[in-house]
Amino acid sequence: MDPMTILMLVAVAAAFYFLMIRPQQKRAKEQKEHMAALAVGSRIMTVHGIFGNIVELGDRQAIIELSPGVEMTILKQAISNQPVEDEFEYDDDAEAVAEQEDLDSGPSADEIVAAAERALQESASDSEADAGADPAPADKEAAEEPADEDEKK
Repeated sequence: MDPMTILMLVAVAAAFYFLMIRPQQKRAKEQKEHMAALAVGSRIMTVHGIFGNIVELGDRQAIIELSPGVEMTILKQAISNQPVEDEFEYDDDAEAVAEQEDLDSGPSADEIVAAAERALQESASDSEADAGADPAPADKEAAEEPADEDEKK
């Protein structure tokens, strides 16, 4: 073989190594270091764009908390290498607690039902008075029933 041909083959192999294999090995090493650096409490983003905090970490899976009380199990492979930069600050400040207490201190369901029943009774009595009907037609029927019982005896 011609020395020039051998030199060209070596040059192509070196270019292939430096342009294809070495960058892939570098990315794999970075991914491995990133996975090793994960710990409980770390803020992460999945490859699907879901943000969360790691609650538990296993060999193959991780449980992340998306919001208080909402957890999701994912594969560790689904954790993105991109750094997490939150746009919003999620603090449990006094304002949020006060708003929740205001919502919790509203009327109970029983109070709402009782108010609705009173409103229905008032509207029914108003409509009877407007129609000019006898205020208690049910009372007439009740008064007639004892007379019927006396006749039966």
